Amino acid sequence: MIETININNIKIRLFNENKVIIPYKIENTPHFKALNGDHKPYDEYYTRMHNFGRAKNHYMNTKQFIDFYPKFQYLSPPYNNEYISVKKIGDRYESLDGDHRLSCLKKQGHEYVKVNVVNEGNFKHKGFSNLINIAKCLEGLDDYVILKSHEYFPHYYDNDDLDILCKDKKYMFEHIYSKMVKEYPNFNYKDKNGDVKRRLNDEHSKTFIDAYPPNFDKLNFRFDLLEKFPYNFDLNHSTTNIKVNEQYFDLIFERKIQKTINTPYTFLEEKIKIWFPNEIDDLVLRFLEWVWQPNKIRHIQAVKDNYNNEDEFINIINKYTNLEIDKQYMEQLFNDLKN
Repeated sequence: MIETININNIKIRLFNENKVIIPYKIENTPHFKALNGDHKPYDEYYTRMHNFGRAKNHYMNTKQFIDFYPKFQYLSPPYNNEYISVKKIGDRYESLDGDHRLSCLKKQGHEYVKVNVVNEGNFKHKGFSNLINIAKCLEGLDDYVILKSHEYFPHYYDNDDLDILCKDKKYMFEHIYSKMVKEYPNFNYKDKNGDVKRRLNDEHSKTFIDAYPPNFDKLNFRFDLLEKFPYNFDLNHSTTNIKVNEQYFDLIFERKIQKTINTPYTFLEEKIKIWFPNEIDDLVLRFLEWVWQPNKIRHIQAVKDNYNNEDEFINIINKYTNLEIDKQYMEQLFNDLKN
């Protein structure tokens, strides 16, 4: 279906170095930067596409693209019907083709563009969702730490969640939820009963903020807010009841660290300060999560890969939890994981 849409509502889908698709704001693409004199990002992307075997014979190198731009006129003869194809995802559009042309149109100052909106089928390469700028939602907050974050944070996939340990989950909820409603008013934040997904359950001490973009029937992203450790909850997939002294909760907040995070290329480029546990506490929390839910192998793998302060790690586990470990146990555990 041919539609005229705001060009700023279109994101260009590009591969990162790990062959994962990232939706890009047009101004952040290597293509657009090349048209503005910064050729290095496009040189690197051109090489990447060739290395991945994804560059067709007519895929333009930097010089060819720069030479192409002055002559480009969208939908001019004999290309009257060569529309850029996009697919609507949530409340925005993502490119199926036409990345170079979209960059040229943006550079030429076009505000609106005629495109072919394809409704059938899915993207061959799913990639990151990034419908929500999750780092931006945390901007300005202080009394929290991000738990067990993925290495790709603040990118995220559909159905991902973000665990946040906080001192006042009601305040965190009000801040994040109000920002979400303001920034993403077309999203649905209600469950099948018509209630906002806000579980203020004393037993679980959790609050969920669930986000469903327009036309999504499945969860896109969840903020999972906790005021205390979850390890003694009665879960079907938990095999161990872990008790953690509340003093450790306070210790985590006393020595939390702040990191400056770059927002994904999907959004306006910004640097946002985010709070995390320090390195040793991050590993302790991942270890406890794995003991509690052994299917979460990525957490114990992260412990193995970053196991630098053995004495302090073991001391924290033995001092603040009902678990007992020693060096021999950890050595055997890592050997088992390796095998």
